[in-house]
Amino acid sequence: MDSIDMQLIKIIEKEGRISHEELSKRLNLSRPAIHNRVNKLEEQQIISGYKASINWVKLGYTTNALVSLRVRTTNYDNMLIELKKLEIPKLVIEECHIVTGTWCIMMKVRCTTPLELKALQDELYKVDGIKESSTSLILSSLYD
Repeated sequence: MDSIDMQLIKIIEKEGRISHEELSKRLNLSRPAIHNRVNKLEEQQIISGYKASINWVKLGYTTNALVSLRVRTTNYDNMLIELKKLEIPKLVIEECHIVTGTWCIMMKVRCTTPLELKALQDELYKVDGIKESSTSLILSSLYD
């Protein structure tokens, strides 16, 4: 792993569909050299897949929020499984993390209106062990 591999990783992370031809131009390497490096990164599972970047606003998901949860549990993995089962129409739980600090779990959610946030709150309090929540609307983001 060298600086060229790190440059490759950063470019591919931002532009997953970039061609080896374009990578070779940007990094001043031959296409076969790029191909070999990318293959090695995939074989080592450093690059584990390629994903699409979704424009959620075009789909109507204009409300984004961070939901913090304080829970009482002895098994956080089971708590995450329960949260994963939540199904609220027009709400996407994009991220869910166990964290340190005042709150135990942080979720990033996307929805079409704040009404889905209310529906989420209603469902969260049905999950055994959730004691308190706090929701913050995301006004803008540096990265999205």
